[in-house]
Amino acid sequence: MLDTMTLRHELLDAEDDKRVTTPTFAACLNAHGMYETMRFVLRLSPLNHSLIEQFETDQSISAPVSSEAIQAYSTYIHETIHWWQHVGSTSGLLLSLSYLAQSHSSIDDLRKVLATVGPIKPLKAYTDQVLMQEGDAAQAKLASANTAVNNALDVEYYKHYALSPRENIRWMIEENHFQSVGHGYFIVYGQLVGLLSGTIDKEFSVLPDIDTWDAEITRLSEEKIEGYYWGSRVKLPAVGMRAVYEGQARFVQLQFLDGASSSERLTMSDWRERGYLSGVYVEAFDAFLKLSGAEWPERLDDPLVALFLLVCDLAINPTRGMPIEIENFENFIVDVDVGLRFTRICQAVRELPHLQTAITEFSREQYLSVTDELTELTGYDHPMAALDAIRGWSGKLPDLAALMEEYRTFEYTPMNVPIRVFLSHFVAFCQDKFAHPEFFCWPGIYMSGQRHKPEARTLWLRHLSLFSDRGDRNGVFPRKWPDRSEKSVLETFNRFYGSMALYDLTRQWILEDGPFVCDFKWLAEHYDQDRANDWGNDSFRQVYGVTLEDFQILGAEVA
Repeated sequence: MLDTMTLRHELLDAEDDKRVTTPTFAACLNAHGMYETMRFVLRLSPLNHSLIEQFETDQSISAPVSSEAIQAYSTYIHETIHWWQHVGSTSGLLLSLSYLAQSHSSIDDLRKVLATVGPIKPLKAYTDQVLMQEGDAAQAKLASANTAVNNALDVEYYKHYALSPRENIRWMIEENHFQSVGHGYFIVYGQLVGLLSGTIDKEFSVLPDIDTWDAEITRLSEEKIEGYYWGSRVKLPAVGMRAVYEGQARFVQLQFLDGASSSERLTMSDWRERGYLSGVYVEAFDAFLKLSGAEWPERLDDPLVALFLLVCDLAINPTRGMPIEIENFENFIVDVDVGLRFTRICQAVRELPHLQTAITEFSREQYLSVTDELTELTGYDHPMAALDAIRGWSGKLPDLAALMEEYRTFEYTPMNVPIRVFLSHFVAFCQDKFAHPEFFCWPGIYMSGQRHKPEARTLWLRHLSLFSDRGDRNGVFPRKWPDRSEKSVLETFNRFYGSMALYDLTRQWILEDGPFVCDFKWLAEHYDQDRANDWGNDSFRQVYGVTLEDFQILGAEVA
């Protein structure tokens, strides 16, 4: 088990975890661990890969293994928590599918652009240039192009604000295309619900009816409601979603290490002095203490740390807009923004100081009772209400019932595979979380054996990431599942990543200067640039009817 005197940063730390737009790795040789948001890949260093192989699929985490392997596994847990955040929380599902929505929401408009103005890249620079030259008279001919550009930019602005609002808001409000925080959230939520509706609920029988939102969005802008009109003041949270995600993953990781220790456990001060509670990893916890009026606890199993992780869980799972209909449109930003939810819930802890010592058993009962008080005071929906609503979808939606059978067998219908994979895993996660919210809130406690839960190992294995790298090979690989055929898993993997070229190149077309770049080294084990170019061209041509070579590149020198 873990010897606290041999902690090694090269085993425990991720590489900064800035979910940058286009990270490039080769078997993760330069990182100890990372989950890549826009590629949906969990990566570990070759050293960590070799160490966690000591854990067999059916072996208990508490079985005798080396100190180094325990530490490596803690990083694996950290990155798996990021996968859970992205596939199992409503904020993460929104973030993950927003990348896909940049293409899906604009395909028809982009085809119209090709039919009217032809293949020109980047579309944003083109529309800006024409508007400067021709003014409002150009609006009619640019209608489709403007829709595609605005849809793509709204996603970009949403991601920058949601992840790190204090770092990004200053330059955002100086952008001509930035409308408002509320506008961005309405757009991405509309896109999300649209993707889900097209997959399982075309009649909006259980999903919120987004067609009713337009009038409210217009009203909020016309009435100058803060956060919903151009030039509005922006309400900033204490921290953003990135800090909450990283704080949750780091404290789960450290609770696992703390429980796995066979010697005297480190205090919180010890962890801080060794550099494991600094920067973005502790930003949310520091804000939690300040907003709640609490003091630094002595140990990782302190009820205050348990409360912090529960606050993170509530913050990253907004309910309005999906799965529950919006009732008060004025409150939509506060209802769905992770940073603002986190800030408000921490403030509620200050008003309910007895909650700081309430979680001692890490039990379902304590999860529910503390959540009852926090949601009643803040006015947020109880998370179990949203989980229960999602659980009920399958009985009401035949298309979802069929999708969950695809999830069971991993034999997905070829159409829109990434959306089908994410949605089915989200629903499966919510079903298990409804039954065992305590495990998903405090997995480090259960995985290290500090609290016994017979189902813990089964739940953990059921919700591992789908795709990862390998320690000794380049590329991305599907995980093997004991109850699914290898052929089905491989076919789904190929179809899932077969869409990546289209998503990447569509985003490049709309937003990025310069020629198209088909860089897919991160995906292929035996990479060949000519084949990558052919793949990108073919993927693009099948959807848009033109090739990358057909485009006029604005700003490029004419030979």
